[in-house]
Amino acid sequence: MIKRRIGVATAALGLAALGLTVPGTAQAATEGATGALAGCAGFWTTHQGDGNMWAFSGSDCSGDELGHSPTHDSNWGNSTGQFSGDANDRATSLVNTGTQGGRDTVAFYRDANYVGGHGCVTWDERYVDNLNDDTFTTETPANNEISSHQWVTASACSKLFH
Repeated sequence: MIKRRIGVATAALGLAALGLTVPGTAQAATEGATGALAGCAGFWTTHQGDGNMWAFSGSDCSGDELGHSPTHDSNWGNSTGQFSGDANDRATSLVNTGTQGGRDTVAFYRDANYVGGHGCVTWDERYVDNLNDDTFTTETPANNEISSHQWVTASACSKLFH
């Protein structure tokens, strides 16, 4: 038994000396060179609980940050609110870093003023890294089509983005 433990320890040291390791978790595959989580997972980890929702123009929270907000915005295409002008119809990834309880789900709408179909990101879901395969309740594509958002309760949302 002692010989076997020494052999395993020696093998592990040998692999470590060669710089070879076996990832211990699935998380290791999404870590960058610094060991930090990358993309939306890393963004959520860094900002969790700050009370905001975030939108990005690229997949996996890349590209331009289109804005972030702890409140609603009825028109991403106008010049008021946290989302304005060029944010309209550009979102590809979304992050919910709100706080749990009450209105902790974000409903995103195809058109301004909370109409045209919706899809949601719950507090538990955390983020959607690519809206390419998602649709609104109207079955129209969601990618690059969001024009407004508001915070709602999870029970008030009839369709989740995945």
